[in-house]
Amino acid sequence: MIYKAEKGNSIIITYQDEYHRKVMNFISNNNFTIVKNDFTKKFQRDLRSNINVCQLIIQKEERWKYIDINPNPPTIRGLIKTHKEDSPIRPIAKWKKTLQPTTS
Repeated sequence: MIYKAEKGNSIIITYQDEYHRKVMNFISNNNFTIVKNDFTKKFQRDLRSNINVCQLIIQKEERWKYIDINPNPPTIRGLIKTHKEDSPIRPIAKWKKTLQPTTS
């Protein structure tokens, strides 16, 4: 794998297995839980039903602002900290397409 380092303007070249091991170590050492099932669709369904119940609070023409058409669970990647011992990662979570209300 070739990617950018966390600090400085440098590039890191490493084996893909080593990168995945560092990400998995970060997840396990920080008490995160990896879920086998994606609950995004269930949350989206529950959100839609709750918004429909709140007819007095959220006007019908405004409901689209609070519902994402195609949400995805967040993903994580890591930037290698070359300046630290054992080169741990700095986690970067991608939330762009996750289930969250949009504001205008």
